[in-house]
Amino acid sequence: MPDGKAPHFPQQPVARQNDDGSLELECFLEANPVPEIKWFYDQTEIKPNQRFSSRLDNRGSDAYSAILQIKDLADSDAGAYRCAIVNPFGKGNANFNLKLTGFSSPTFVEKPQISSRDDGRVMIMEFKAKSILKPTFVWQKGDEIVAESDRYKIVLKETGNHEYYSALEIIEPKKEKDAGQFVCTAKNESGKLTATFSVKFEVPQGAPTFTRKPQILQKTSDSGDPAIVFDIGFQADMNPEVIWLNPKGKKMKESSRIKFGLTPDGGANTYTAQLELKNYKAKDSGTYTCNIKNDAGEANVELTLNIEGPLDDAADETSEA
Repeated sequence: MPDGKAPHFPQQPVARQNDDGSLELECFLEANPVPEIKWFYDQTEIKPNQRFSSRLDNRGSDAYSAILQIKDLADSDAGAYRCAIVNPFGKGNANFNLKLTGFSSPTFVEKPQISSRDDGRVMIMEFKAKSILKPTFVWQKGDEIVAESDRYKIVLKETGNHEYYSALEIIEPKKEKDAGQFVCTAKNESGKLTATFSVKFEVPQGAPTFTRKPQILQKTSDSGDPAIVFDIGFQADMNPEVIWLNPKGKKMKESSRIKFGLTPDGGANTYTAQLELKNYKAKDSGTYTCNIKNDAGEANVELTLNIEGPLDDAADETSEA
């Protein structure tokens, strides 16, 4: 019989992850003649397919590397692998115990981005993710979960090859309601992926902006009656107009109970706007809106008034006749 060499393993096998996300199990061996290679997972022979492929690389002389490549790696691929080698002079086995965690977590296919359509009427926050395991997608703004409504539309499409398109569409976006950070969390049994969107609104030069937090104050009016004062600080160029809306959304006007105030604050184009409501009652409870407008733009702020007590049937003086 001619000279030969039975297969043996001069060093331990290794596992490594490639840049494309695939994993390779590599067995270093020596044998002569070239051995036959078979790979097994849990005693079952691995046949080549879209995810599994194997090769035998010659390292020079009688040295070889037997390599098993696994694509689209999932946590379920963890377990016992065996590389079985045989030639006319003998046989050998190299064993792997592959431990995987987080390999099936969702990953970005396309990074998060913000776009718009319909001349800015619709804002779109969108991204694409890949997830071998079935994922869930949850949108949040701050600590609040975003639910579909007349203004918010949530889009989720499975586009094939374990890829998903996720988007949040906002119809007629408004600074006072939609500015801030939105987060979409894509999650499966292996892990999660977080897509973060920071929504900012560019304010035109000279448009109204608020200079401090609005407040509701209690005071005694000039006539000695108890009064509630809504107090707003803002900055605006070009002769701003201030309009107050009652909880029913109707424009308010001055009366024996209602008085408006607009005074300069002393700074550059800064003002204090006030609404004084005398002899307030439980029926005055609700959310009031202060609308400030000039030629450069407009701004709105809401103040919610809660007054405890019996509702009365007095005439409603907080709306325009």
